[in-house]
Amino acid sequence: MLFTLLACDAGRPEPIEPADSGAESIPWQVVSKDMPGSFLSVWGAAADDVYVVGADAGGGPEAWHFDGLAWTPVDGLGSGDLWWVSGDASRVWTAGIGGRVFRVDRATAEVDAWVLDDTKTFFGVWGPGDGTAWAAGGDTELSGGAAVLWHFDGANWAPAELPSELASQYALFKVWGSAGDDVWTVGSEGVSGHWDGTRWTWIDTGAQTNLYTVNDGYAVGGSSAGTILRLSESGTAWVDESPDLAVQIFGVFGGAAPVAVGTRGSVWHRDDGEWVPDARALPTLHDLHSTWVDPDGGVWAAGGHFASTPMTQGTLVYSGTASIAGVPAVE
Repeated sequence: MLFTLLACDAGRPEPIEPADSGAESIPWQVVSKDMPGSFLSVWGAAADDVYVVGADAGGGPEAWHFDGLAWTPVDGLGSGDLWWVSGDASRVWTAGIGGRVFRVDRATAEVDAWVLDDTKTFFGVWGPGDGTAWAAGGDTELSGGAAVLWHFDGANWAPAELPSELASQYALFKVWGSAGDDVWTVGSEGVSGHWDGTRWTWIDTGAQTNLYTVNDGYAVGGSSAGTILRLSESGTAWVDESPDLAVQIFGVFGGAAPVAVGTRGSVWHRDDGEWVPDARALPTLHDLHSTWVDPDGGVWAAGGHFASTPMTQGTLVYSGTASIAGVPAVE
């Protein structure tokens, strides 16, 4: 396995009803379950414009687009697991094993592909919307992590210079930013870094565990227990907001109503400064790896069986006002 995912034996805490139930009173829809490969990431531009990618169970990676009526496969992405998807108004970025990064033109569906380093896996990819992008990863099958971080300037990819200790002993799992000069990456052993448009600054999070996702001022991870960190108002330090008895957390989405997801279908909402478990029945018992909130407030979460290989049983759940068609089973 590319990195170790440890299940937690701690029981899930009793749900707490949010002060304002709002969208959290809407039942979960199971959009898809038991797809051949795990779903590892979900992103979209709207509730009727959604992308989900994931593992390759032998017939190519899970890669689907939803247009509000039906799901169609995204072609041209080769073979091998895809760990992340993100995008903007013009393009979709996805990346995965074998050092592969793809750019999909949203207007024409034309795909550009690069192999940046076939000994590495890119766990995260993100661009600010101007045609540039960052891709973060590593090789965690080595005794260290062999972290890598590449930048695309709109024409060419080039590796960023990393501190020697980071490059040899750690891995980077995700990268995200609010703009081209405000980019964050997180990784193993609580590592985090910030790009200000000129240089990377590496910031101590205080966490001694892997951080798997960063988004809009939050970073999440954990091993035997879940970790949630919030970026301070100054933007120079991380504050530990980990809820009691949280299981391992893999995905987070910030914004006005932050959501985090993790082991055994756990879903957490930030309410009045505290993270509380979703008050509804669990949407699935599969682990959830990624979450995204659409502009209408609908919450999406993608996962499956990804704690060991092969990564299978792709699962996608949704909570919102729309009725979402199921991802079609592949014969």
